[in-house]
Amino acid sequence: MSRAGSRPAARAGDERLKTIIDRLADGVVIVSRSGTVRFVNPAAQRLFDRSAAELLGSELGLPTLAGETTEIDVVRRGGETAAAELRAAEVEWEGEPALLVSLRDVTDRREAEERRRQAEADQAARRHAEAEARRARFLSNVSAVLSASLDYHATLDMLAQLAVPELADWCVIDVVEEDGRIARLAAAHADADRLPLLSVLREEFPPRRDGPMPGTQALRTGKTVYVARANEAWLAGISVAPEHAALVRALGIRSLIAVPLVARAETLGAITLVCAERQYSRNDVATAEDFAQRAALSISNARLYAAAEEASRAKSEFLAVMSHELRTPLNAVMGYADLMQTGVAGPVEERQRAYLDRIKDGARHLEGVIDEILAFSRMEAGHETLRTRRVDLREVARQAGDLLRPVARQKELGFRLVLPDAPALAETDPDKVLQILRNLGTNAVKFTDAGEVTIEVAPDGDRQRVRVADTGIGISRANQERIFEPFWQVEQSNRREVGGTGLGLSVARRTAELLGGTLTLDSAPGRGSTFTLSLPAATGDDDES
Repeated sequence: MSRAGSRPAARAGDERLKTIIDRLADGVVIVSRSGTVRFVNPAAQRLFDRSAAELLGSELGLPTLAGETTEIDVVRRGGETAAAELRAAEVEWEGEPALLVSLRDVTDRREAEERRRQAEADQAARRHAEAEARRARFLSNVSAVLSASLDYHATLDMLAQLAVPELADWCVIDVVEEDGRIARLAAAHADADRLPLLSVLREEFPPRRDGPMPGTQALRTGKTVYVARANEAWLAGISVAPEHAALVRALGIRSLIAVPLVARAETLGAITLVCAERQYSRNDVATAEDFAQRAALSISNARLYAAAEEASRAKSEFLAVMSHELRTPLNAVMGYADLMQTGVAGPVEERQRAYLDRIKDGARHLEGVIDEILAFSRMEAGHETLRTRRVDLREVARQAGDLLRPVARQKELGFRLVLPDAPALAETDPDKVLQILRNLGTNAVKFTDAGEVTIEVAPDGDRQRVRVADTGIGISRANQERIFEPFWQVEQSNRREVGGTGLGLSVARRTAELLGGTLTLDSAPGRGSTFTLSLPAATGDDDES
């Protein structure tokens, strides 16, 4: 057939193809090799939201690699985007090579997939949030248990009960005791019927520092042991005997985490957590490590506290014994000095009497030091007792004045006692109040070279306030709290002669608090100091009996 005769046949074939294509649900675009649109069916027009006249002759920039399937975004008239699955095949169109591009609208499918992915992401986020909430709640409960007691032997058992079943199906906690022995202090199992097996495991196969079990590995290396999925080969490797493996198998084991208990660079033990059914994740490892860190710090703190308490008890006992031992010869010194001043051993010259006065002054000072030490020791041991009654604080202030006035006179200082006209009543221990005032007054005289010392009683509503003020050297703001610490003294290089134990103000403040009151300070260098003892005023209108 001639070339001219073939053209009508080709056109007829194109028309038939157009008819078929027009009926397709998928969009079809025929483009030339140069990318120019030669034909579009109605479905393609709907997909692009454009008419045939707008599309014909345009260049849509569609992928034109034959034989491949890809997904593209189609920009519609209003700027909206539709998703289409594109396939291209080589054809002859109107006698020239071309590409037939089919476009299937998959917008609904893509949106459905996006909704599914979003739902899965939301579900994963919800699971993660719930897991984090459980983790936070678990660790909060752990902290609550640990803060409730310093007896870590008891709290570790509570922690094991807390970990099962929240974090494990069974759990054991091993601790290195102070003698170096590894003790299994806690064990728990979710299955009550299997709980006795943990006792058998502890008795028959106690933990050893050189043992192969994960807990002792963690203890030995200071590193977490994580077994995502335990199998028979692994179980055989960590067992010390067939009976040992049988016990572990009977307890149930699929996944395991063993975490060392490390605090202050010291490995104190290990926690072993085991799941019988599910598999531990890395998130579980992080939770277990946080759990172990809190437990380790609690053990360390408890041991440090016990050591500090023991040291404090030993110190207080030593001070008390030494003070009592000093008091016996001191009483003899004071007694014989008094006896000699009476002239029982012969006439006493004026110069000798002055020497005896110096001996008695030194003895009284030492007696005050001993009293401070004994009071401090009683407070440290919790043995200080109160004898409270209704007291007029004016009378206590007068007693303090009688003691302090001669001391102030020796330094050529003035001494004032300022008292209200009405009784200043308080339910308190008068001996303890006198001890506080004598202590404060002695300090005031000691650190005052010129001026005066004042004791003032000033009722103030539901409080009774007693102030001891001086015109001495004063105390800097930086030291105003430190001076109440035991054995601490403000460094005064040019006032070494004042001496003292550094206990007086500490004992005074503790005594004030024991009485239900406070002891505060207002001072500045060069301005003197005012100590204020504040006590609850007595209720009712009765006078002191």
